Amino acid sequence: MNLPSSTATSTSESPDTAAGAISPETCGGCKRQDSWVIHSARLRGILRFYCTHCLLRNHPASFCPTCFAFYDSSPPHQSRRVSCNDCNSVTHIHCAGDAKSPPYRCPPCRDPDGFSFFRPTVDENGARCMDKALSEAFLCAAKIAASSMSKAVTFFRSEAERKGKDAAVAKKRAREALEDVLKLDEKAKLAVSKPSENRDQKPKQSPASNGGLKQVESSATATAQVKKPSSSVVQVKQEK
Repeated sequence: MNLPSSTATSTSESPDTAAGAISPETCGGCKRQDSWVIHSARLRGILRFYCTHCLLRNHPASFCPTCFAFYDSSPPHQSRRVSCNDCNSVTHIHCAGDAKSPPYRCPPCRDPDGFSFFRPTVDENGARCMDKALSEAFLCAAKIAASSMSKAVTFFRSEAERKGKDAAVAKKRAREALEDVLKLDEKAKLAVSKPSENRDQKPKQSPASNGGLKQVESSATATAQVKKPSSSVVQVKQEK
């Protein structure tokens, strides 16, 4: 299988690349540029871009370094696996062969300088070729990247839902606080307006007091009429 050339076709430089950031066309591990075999994955909560070799090297417990079987949910049972003494990678016992006796070291740890998970060959025409072993390594790296991004999507979806609920609760509390402030403002306005109304209004007398005053006035008038002699009586006295 021939691979496309890794030569960059675009000469324009993005702002991130100009600022020194790792672009999607550059491996964050070995710093090599290969736009076709760069995988995006989240490592320790940070989005990173790795080539096939560096991605597999940074996820040693996610696959078997010999047969490139991807451990989707969990690695094999302890009775059917052996762990590397250096990088904690998990290898099938039948893949480890005679090297499974402790302390076991996986192929990358046996030759850390010369080993590579993905090293395409170049034919006489200058085209890179990929055989079955390399295609299995590339497929394993792609599965790891897809699983990593899927977990990231699930995490950020739950975070977005949680923050949405928090925002709804905060909005409700803010609305209740605003309503309380409006109620307090109305009470303050009523308290200020009542004293001025009381000063403008005259004191009102109760019906009972009005009735008592009328009775006193009528009794005083009757007494005055009784005490005052009539004019006819006065004239009779004068004639006598």
